[in-house]
Amino acid sequence: MAEAPDSTVPAPALERVHRFDDVRLEAPGTDWPVAVPAFEEGRFHSPKHRALQLLMKAAQGSALRLPGPLQRGLVATLAGAGRALDRRHTRAAEDYIRAALPLATDPEVDRLVAQAWRHLLRIALVAVGVDRHVMGGRLGDHYEIEACPEALDVLGRPGGAIMLSAHVGFWEACCPAIVGMGWGPSYGVGKAPRNDFVARDLQRARESQGMRVIPRKGAMAAVPAAVRAGASVGMLLDHRPRRKAIYAPFFGRMAACDRSAGVLLRRVKAPLVFYACYSQPGTDALDAWRFQMRFPVVIEPEELSALDPEAIATRINSELERLILHRPDEAFWLHDRFRGAPEPAPGESTAESSGAR
Repeated sequence: MAEAPDSTVPAPALERVHRFDDVRLEAPGTDWPVAVPAFEEGRFHSPKHRALQLLMKAAQGSALRLPGPLQRGLVATLAGAGRALDRRHTRAAEDYIRAALPLATDPEVDRLVAQAWRHLLRIALVAVGVDRHVMGGRLGDHYEIEACPEALDVLGRPGGAIMLSAHVGFWEACCPAIVGMGWGPSYGVGKAPRNDFVARDLQRARESQGMRVIPRKGAMAAVPAAVRAGASVGMLLDHRPRRKAIYAPFFGRMAACDRSAGVLLRRVKAPLVFYACYSQPGTDALDAWRFQMRFPVVIEPEELSALDPEAIATRINSELERLILHRPDEAFWLHDRFRGAPEPAPGESTAESSGAR
């Protein structure tokens, strides 16, 4: 097996792509080629859950309508409260940042932890604001596209693709650009919120932007069918799975990874296109609603054909690290990424302990 790329090496500069600038960001009215399983209902479908969903929508809508300074003040206040009250996730963020940025000073770590809490709330606002502020406009008015030649080559081929990213940047704003560029029909694999009303809101919002959500529980069957039908399927693979975990290096430490994802990616035999959606440098996403979509790397299916799930996870993690390090101020550091993972034995590298060769 070839060694995974060193994520500490800066990614090569990408070409700025203008050919999609005049595309109108509208839901294409897709006849979805593959039916997806419904999110399970019944367990979280009480009047209390309905009230919580309505309260959340009202709070998000009210916050979006606030003037910029008031909105930023509200986000900072709520983020500070979350950081103080939820010490477990705050400690997890500190641990995660020190693994990813070992040279960061204590003040730098503290700043990134505070920024991660603010970013969580900004993501929640972007999720409900894209329909209002982005849809209906020109792609070039809201997105700068930067892509490697291999990504553009995949876009021009027949057949589907797997789109991989991490919880960095504004992943909730990526759908209009992905669909507008022609990566469609488009699906995304996700876990349903623990509220049936919120889950249905999520599905409606995604479909209004041209993407349908596949529940994780049905992904092993639905994803290969979608790719065979020529669709793209997006996944965020930097979470810590609760079941069927394998362990692979991530920022120099062992981290739990989803075993079924590695099995699925090898089975589908489609190109893996890595991407991330950041704010455009020098702008505030909630003021300007301007984003930067980057497509830096493609892994062809033959590169994975002889690898086991641990080796696939190792290869993918190295690219996710680069996406995160490109904009650490927009990374979701609050994931408890390393909890429960084994530590390498003295003198053993993380690659050796994962079984990668």
